Amino acid sequence: MSKDKIILFDDKKNCCACGACMNICPKNAIKMQEDEYGFLYPQIDENKCVQCGACQKVCAYQNGQVGNTPIKCYAAVNKDKEELMKSASGGIFAAMATTILKDDGVVFGAALDFENGHAHPHHIAVREVSQVYRLQGSKYVQSAIENTYVEAKEELDLGKKVLFSGTPCQIAGLYSYLRKGYENLYTVDVICHGVPSAKFFDDYIQYMTKKNKAKAVISYSFRDKKKGWGMNNRIGFEYASGKKKNMYIPARLTSYNTFFLDGDIYRENCYQCPYAKRERTGDFTIGDYWGIEKEHPELLKRDEFDERKGISCILVNTDKGLAFSKETKTKFYLEESSFGKIKKKNGQLNHASQKTKKRKNIMMRYKMEPYEKVEEWFHKVYRKQILVHTIYNKIPRKARLLMKNIILQVKKG
Repeated sequence: MSKDKIILFDDKKNCCACGACMNICPKNAIKMQEDEYGFLYPQIDENKCVQCGACQKVCAYQNGQVGNTPIKCYAAVNKDKEELMKSASGGIFAAMATTILKDDGVVFGAALDFENGHAHPHHIAVREVSQVYRLQGSKYVQSAIENTYVEAKEELDLGKKVLFSGTPCQIAGLYSYLRKGYENLYTVDVICHGVPSAKFFDDYIQYMTKKNKAKAVISYSFRDKKKGWGMNNRIGFEYASGKKKNMYIPARLTSYNTFFLDGDIYRENCYQCPYAKRERTGDFTIGDYWGIEKEHPELLKRDEFDERKGISCILVNTDKGLAFSKETKTKFYLEESSFGKIKKKNGQLNHASQKTKKRKNIMMRYKMEPYEKVEEWFHKVYRKQILVHTIYNKIPRKARLLMKNIILQVKKG
């Protein structure tokens, strides 16, 4: 047996924390551990490791994986209004998940749970339609895969249909872990900007809890639709008295979401992401159809494509995906589009997010100081932007849409 230590990565930019190495290890010698910024990286227990090398072989991120070029592209909206309003955009994933579950299948995806007031974003398995809500909505934070690759394989080997959703690197990790194809596996990758650490997000949550004199945060939505399709956050607080209250905050008025939207706090590898391109890892790629008012203005004249409720884009990337989309098409309002139109306002279909000049400053402050100091810095540096967005968000949504349309018309000519 070789005595050489296994090296999983030689630079942080070479690890995406998909968890494939942890899931494949026959001796359970690998655990995902936080670094000083809260980002997860695999660490090997040398006392358990037998140097079999399975963890290195299973690394799709470093070994590469061939992607699939989209076959069909659509603008889409879920016909079920309840599922639509629980979703961040057009409710497409919920319809897919419901289809699999009604066929006695299992669905895996990211859930944002709260345990004793602390945020825990992680992948889970859902086996009942009533639980699909846990997987709905955008999660702008890295979800820990935990043991879901192992669980998915067990279900697949039993012959059950499995729908697995995640970031492109998580889907690549799943395929690499499985090491063979499964006709009963369907995968969905999301258009991903990059992922902040769960610790950074939780520290923001703890700051908001303290600021609002609450006992704990019990729920959080990155994309609440009460005020329409967009980037409004909803935080659910519980107080010592037992009272519960929801707070709605435009994303650009919060430090965490502003840093996320500006690309300031992603993990290192996100800035060199090999999956931010046309070729996709999943059977489907889903996301918001940003820019639809320019690419398909005719659709917005129809009641079923309501910009206030959210509209999705779907890339169908494989023949299996195409067959499944035919099974589920009665659940959607579908209109064919093109990759060229969809990619214009979804930059991560073209290239990885760019590392910002502010990132080093923010991450060093976060490492050295409590989150309150990061928040103070945000309000100082972003004061003009905060003022602009405060004023903008006081304008009624209908007026904002009207202004947007006027600007588009002026640009046309």
